[in-house]
Amino acid sequence: MKDINIVVSHSPQTYSVFIESGLLHSIFDYIEVKKYTAFYVISDSNISDLYVPMVKKSLQEHTEKTVRTYIFEAGEKNKHLQTVEKMWQDMADNKLDRNVLVIALGGGVVTDMAGFVAATYLRGVDYISIPTTLEGMVDASVGGKTGINLGHLKNYIGAFRQPKAVLIDIDTLKTLPDRAFLQGYAEVLKHGLIVDNEYFDEASRKSPLDMSADELIGVISRSVEIKAEIVQEDEKEIGARKLLNFGHTIGHVLESLSMNTDELLFHGEAVSIGMIAEAKISEKLGMIKESEFKKIEDAISQVGLPVRFKGTNSIDSVFDMLITDKKNRGGKIKWTLLTRIGEADFNIEIGEKFVREGIDYILT
Repeated sequence: MKDINIVVSHSPQTYSVFIESGLLHSIFDYIEVKKYTAFYVISDSNISDLYVPMVKKSLQEHTEKTVRTYIFEAGEKNKHLQTVEKMWQDMADNKLDRNVLVIALGGGVVTDMAGFVAATYLRGVDYISIPTTLEGMVDASVGGKTGINLGHLKNYIGAFRQPKAVLIDIDTLKTLPDRAFLQGYAEVLKHGLIVDNEYFDEASRKSPLDMSADELIGVISRSVEIKAEIVQEDEKEIGARKLLNFGHTIGHVLESLSMNTDELLFHGEAVSIGMIAEAKISEKLGMIKESEFKKIEDAISQVGLPVRFKGTNSIDSVFDMLITDKKNRGGKIKWTLLTRIGEADFNIEIGEKFVREGIDYILT
């Protein structure tokens, strides 16, 4: 069992991330059942038959309190206010009060939405996160960011809400299709690129598809530790947490653009290509060496992640969408860029020429 404790800065709140095989069979051990009047499990159609019955049974064997489930159609296209509104209404119709515990069971979309529901229902209720994808385990479940999309604008509506616990059962990765599993590895490589060059080297030696259970636990644990170290000092993203935006400024645009094509990108795939573009910008600015950029591109490609975007050949279509990025301040894009492998800086303003060069590279 790996137990990582996260202390949120300027707050009395702490919570633990538990990482092990088989946790879904004993989630009762990690919940203060007596504290809650009901349990509300939010999941999607991808895993509703796989894990929802298991979690529901685990709870019902230890409590007679209400255990309700809400299943929505899987996919980024349903990560919007209408879906959340249906959840609020269902909770209200069933008279769930402020002592309900929301349980987010699924990947990044489920985690983001369930966290947002918990942050807003009756002005805030408790929730725990049980991520079932690699992306959810190393990224979405840690840090307290919750949110939904506004049209094609990624995560434009949201709130900060820390979970009471995160339960990571690596057995859930066994049922993921290879592409869905692999896309989460972009966040792992990002963590190495921004703060730990040795971790980047280690993580890029082998595809996660070829890793043993112990190797996966090691990788997931280190990524959770890295993200925890950053977010517990900067919960609201006013400083060092911006390091985590590397690859996401352009990546979010690519993800949004792909929604209107026949080749919809997973979040991690968009981030993967975004990291290539933003590493290329770093190189063009002289912040990293050409050899470092080549190493980054080779590593990302060799683990099986995409490095080019096929959704458009128009630099303008990508560049014009950057102005809608929610991280912009005063109409100016604030970039997180690499200063070397294992180190990055944030709040960087750069000329349009360099941005266009980075975009052009991933479209060719």
